[in-house]
Amino acid sequence: MSHVPLAEPGPRTPHPWVWSVLYFPFGLTFGFPSIALGFLASQAGVSVGAISGVVGMSWLPSGWKWVWAPLGDYTLSRKLWYRIAISLVSAGFITMSSLPLTPRTMPLLALVVLLTSAAGTFIAFATEGLMTHNTPPGGRGRSAGWFQAGNQFAQTAGGGIGLWLMTHVPKPWMAGVALSAILWGCSLALFLVEEPPRHLHHGSPLDKLMDAWGQLLAVLKSKAGRIGLILAVLPIGTGAAQGLFASIAPEWKLGADNTSLVLGLGGGLAIVAGCFAGGRLADRMSKPWAYATSCALGVLACIAIAFSPRNGPGFAAGTLFYTFTIGMGAATITAMVLAFIGDTAAATKINLFFALNTLFSLGMLRVDGRAHDTWRTNGMLYTEAGVGVAALIVFALLAGRVRGTEHAGPVPAS
Repeated sequence: MSHVPLAEPGPRTPHPWVWSVLYFPFGLTFGFPSIALGFLASQAGVSVGAISGVVGMSWLPSGWKWVWAPLGDYTLSRKLWYRIAISLVSAGFITMSSLPLTPRTMPLLALVVLLTSAAGTFIAFATEGLMTHNTPPGGRGRSAGWFQAGNQFAQTAGGGIGLWLMTHVPKPWMAGVALSAILWGCSLALFLVEEPPRHLHHGSPLDKLMDAWGQLLAVLKSKAGRIGLILAVLPIGTGAAQGLFASIAPEWKLGADNTSLVLGLGGGLAIVAGCFAGGRLADRMSKPWAYATSCALGVLACIAIAFSPRNGPGFAAGTLFYTFTIGMGAATITAMVLAFIGDTAAATKINLFFALNTLFSLGMLRVDGRAHDTWRTNGMLYTEAGVGVAALIVFALLAGRVRGTEHAGPVPAS
């Protein structure tokens, strides 16, 4: 009697909540400087323009991370890169929380934020590579929602936690130590996912560089990739004003505890809800138009904040609506990119689009900071809304004219 060999089971697919946990530390490299340090620096008499420069340093590495993303794709294992990055970011948080916040220390603080955020990009590379390997193509939209929920929750609730710690622990550096413990707790989720094989593990550095370039070209020659590129470079969906919400909170007569509650817990819940709403929207309509719709809601949110009454409920209603739209935008752009990047060199391809989007977000942040210093808060909000409307018009005019290959298939390895 012949025996039919049993098929080997495929890799176990983890529940997508693990991507929220693993991506949370990356989001905290944005949330801690913008909410915790932004609020406390404002209270110490530092100008909003100077604060926007420090907050912008947390975004700058993400604007260029596609340049060094191949290191995450082609060198060490994803899990090892993740743990190295967690170690460096932990040291950065402790240093940030130890520095006094005065106008004179802003350049040094900006440098620490820059280096910490550059290390944090390797958390992103590792998580993205693990996610594309451990998630089947049919589940990537759902994973995108969870993935961005962790990132965005960290930028809001994580920043609020940092502010609460900075104002309640006996010594400020203890807040950095507590945040470091949270980061290492998140790293435990690595035990729940499978390490992907390293692409071109035995290839030469030149082979790896050429393969990464070929992978990018294949995506950029596709119609979907070109539409995604247009959306990535347009200054919409940036969430730039969010980076300054803590700095303008005193205008609505909010103290530190209420600011951390609204921007932290409230913002975290709003942005997670937005991520899940964006994921569902991307499943029901064209992904590029789902992203554009999310960005249009963000424009309306800017106007809503400008018209809100200058009290606590007005601040909460306006900023939470804005934060909800950021979650929608993050989930829809992630779902769009995951739909056409393939499986190999995932971090390199994903981060070309994410980096360009972040780079233009950084530009919008600087515009917002200068607009605030010139025209005050409402002028800043109207400036961001006006830029968003112009960008959406440009996209509507260009979207139907894009040409390219129908598929962004992976390029064969060298």
